[in-house]
Amino acid sequence: MLYLLILYCLFMETFPTIDPVFLGTSFVASFIACFFSSLAGGGAGLILLPILLLLGLPFVNALACHKLAVGFIGIGSGYRYMQEKLIDWKVFWWTGFTGVPFVIAGTWFASYLSGDRMKPILGVVILVMVIVSYLRKSGHLDHQPRPMNRKAWILASLMLIPMAFYSGWISAAAGVFTTYLYLIYFRYDQLHATAMTLSANGIFWNIVGAIAHIFFGNVLWPLAPGLVGGALLGSYCGASLGIKKGNRFLRFIFLSAAMVTGVLLLAQSFEN
Repeated sequence: MLYLLILYCLFMETFPTIDPVFLGTSFVASFIACFFSSLAGGGAGLILLPILLLLGLPFVNALACHKLAVGFIGIGSGYRYMQEKLIDWKVFWWTGFTGVPFVIAGTWFASYLSGDRMKPILGVVILVMVIVSYLRKSGHLDHQPRPMNRKAWILASLMLIPMAFYSGWISAAAGVFTTYLYLIYFRYDQLHATAMTLSANGIFWNIVGAIAHIFFGNVLWPLAPGLVGGALLGSYCGASLGIKKGNRFLRFIFLSAAMVTGVLLLAQSFEN
């Protein structure tokens, strides 16, 4: 306890203008966002980013702090999933190394062309996928991984590449698309698909975005301890609850979050 108090005093001496309530709010917001994201397979931006904007951060700084937080979702939840042996390491490394170059390309492309015009199309696509999944009441509850040969890996890569590019370009709901890839193409159950999305995408794709914002100096470092701590603890607790509740619970959370995401993407297009 004394050690934590000393760290707190050193931190406040370094950043004396940061309100402890402001720091605590960032921790709570990050915890809640990453907790639900770990259950839904993504969607932290639906919670954390608006809260950071409400706290008065400029958009670019709010986005950078959001990316910093979600970059640690994969570490917190991934560690929990690793304990339960839910991570397919071959697919994990494939997702990371195949996707990262196209995440970088998408991030670069975003600086030249806004993805706002794509949002209504993506919103409709997500809602259609959700409706189809709801109609398949027994879908994605059994874990029957597809046997993978060279042709299967090539086809999977051709589907993953545009998802990775989209993650860097527009970002919103990227986890929904990759979770569907694991569910439909790889034939994972909901628990394994969620574990792969959060661990592989979280560690590789999100951290790439965070590093880019750090490089451009957009991260507000005084908020980093609250955001990172909340992300690590929230994602670990969320993953633990998901493992305990099982596939049906995770499927309901995932489809509900995906539906909200689709509606919000459509709503944003009408506002613009």
